[in-house]
Amino acid sequence: MDKNLVYSLIVPVAFTIFTLVYLKLARKYAVYDDPNSRSSHSDSTITGFGLFVIFGLLLYNIVFPYTMKSFFIIGLLMLGTVSYMDDLFFIKHFVRLIFQIFALTLLAIELPFGFVDLEKIPLIITVVILGIGVLNAFNFMDGINGMLGLNSLVILLSFLYLNNFGIDSNGDALNFVNNAFLYTIIIGLLFFMFLNLRHKAVVFAGDTGSIALAFVIFYLMMSLIFKTGNLTYLLLFVVMGIDAGLTVIFKLLLRENIFVPHRDFLFKKLVHVGKFKHVNIALTYAGIQALVSIVVIALPLQKRIPVQMSILFLMTVTLCAAYINTINKYTKKRVIKFSDYAELEDEEMPPTQP
Repeated sequence: MDKNLVYSLIVPVAFTIFTLVYLKLARKYAVYDDPNSRSSHSDSTITGFGLFVIFGLLLYNIVFPYTMKSFFIIGLLMLGTVSYMDDLFFIKHFVRLIFQIFALTLLAIELPFGFVDLEKIPLIITVVILGIGVLNAFNFMDGINGMLGLNSLVILLSFLYLNNFGIDSNGDALNFVNNAFLYTIIIGLLFFMFLNLRHKAVVFAGDTGSIALAFVIFYLMMSLIFKTGNLTYLLLFVVMGIDAGLTVIFKLLLRENIFVPHRDFLFKKLVHVGKFKHVNIALTYAGIQALVSIVVIALPLQKRIPVQMSILFLMTVTLCAAYINTINKYTKKRVIKFSDYAELEDEEMPPTQP
């Protein structure tokens, strides 16, 4: 019998066992995320279910050994371990940042730079800095039911389509990753969504899942861009990226600590100030991202750098403007007044009527 067929049957069974065992152990040892004043939930909820990413990685490597880069595996296992420890008890932000930098450096070394020399160091540093932004953007998403799962699913399905039907810069089939690895993570994600995409979530992915998923997605994204030379693929996670990125920029301008938990992200304001349901916000974000991704995938942009940069610029500016226009409805004063560049302020107020 075909190895891939057998594996496709094994994966759902393995994740079913993982889910049942994890829920039982988490309840026994009280692995809960308890709500606080900044939380988006009101009940204690099982956390750390994001271990499904690490479980999926190990399962895949047992059946398909030596098909993933060693440094990528080491980096993912390292981040997964540290993040799960942080789900169990608090680890200082600085310590987590050190591990993120080290893991992302390993990831960058595995990218097809060719021989790593002094000339490649600035590029590696750029990848690490961008990776830190992606990891922390995903880390904020787990607070809203369905947000992490739906957005990650849209991105991974985009990768799956491109892996099978996309072409590289030479016009050859992409195949930048083994389909079985994508299938494994997607199946695990569906199990997570079954328990999280609901009014009252049964589990949270925790830092374990959000950081691990971000690390996987960032690695696949960089591999895809290096193989195609198509920078517009950065738009495959642009919606959440703009929310996280602009929120951090505004907080830095206000000289606020960006590492302290807060409700200043647009999707959190929509929940806490706008009183929209978690799942509806998650579906909206994922729906917009899906539309953007379809446009990016459909356009023949390989080797057309000027067109790539134009589309990247236009879509980013459009989404940034939409972000600013929407968040202005849920703040006491507009975050940006184009007429007089009013001082930033993030105090919340009831939303205005559309």
